[in-house]
Amino acid sequence: MKSMLNVLLMAGCVAAYPSVNGTQPLRCDPADSWLAYSVMKGGGKPITRVNVSWVVPANPTDARSPSAPGWWYGVEPEPACDLIQPILAYGYKGNEYSIFNGEFDWNGGGWWASDTQRVVPGDTVYSSLELISNGKEMRMIIGKKGGDPPVVSVRSLSATTPYTDLYFVVEHQPSSCKQYPADGKITFENIYVELDGQAHTPEWEQVKYKDACDCVGKTIDPKTIEFTWDTQ
Repeated sequence: MKSMLNVLLMAGCVAAYPSVNGTQPLRCDPADSWLAYSVMKGGGKPITRVNVSWVVPANPTDARSPSAPGWWYGVEPEPACDLIQPILAYGYKGNEYSIFNGEFDWNGGGWWASDTQRVVPGDTVYSSLELISNGKEMRMIIGKKGGDPPVVSVRSLSATTPYTDLYFVVEHQPSSCKQYPADGKITFENIYVELDGQAHTPEWEQVKYKDACDCVGKTIDPKTIEFTWDTQ
């Protein structure tokens, strides 16, 4: 995903997620805005369900965070040119955390985002993806445990090939490490994956990509991924 920050800044908004100028992109994901990511390859089988939960981390020491850092998971086909992604972001709606669903279609569809919900440090976020409509649409759900009804979004899939690959990503390099959460980590837990309707135990590859603040991913177990970063 190309950083959507550029789009909203050009539009005069506060912060954001991908640059869309109406031209065909030169390449797809991973985008240069990704610090680190974990990836599970489906080996040609479609991802039909993903469930996951995580706790919202601490606020940054420097609340300005103009880069709108994001922590999210999503599914893509191969090549990775249509990203379906439930998101936690800081600075997307002022100096606070937001959860919402998004899609970035590199094949001309550009950036789309749902309505948002505000969350605070310590809240538990739950989320799911489900392939529906005979494989033609993906339903995204993201919400706060004990909060309002979740944000539910259904997106038509632009790729004709199966969405086989699952990513967990830390995105948007800060200008200072103090603009990332002060507790220095986020943990995605209770990860459940189905391939072609069957429960699947994922194997994760950890990639340190366009690094900032020594951000790294770690596989705790097949159901748990942790990302850490420097905070000074």
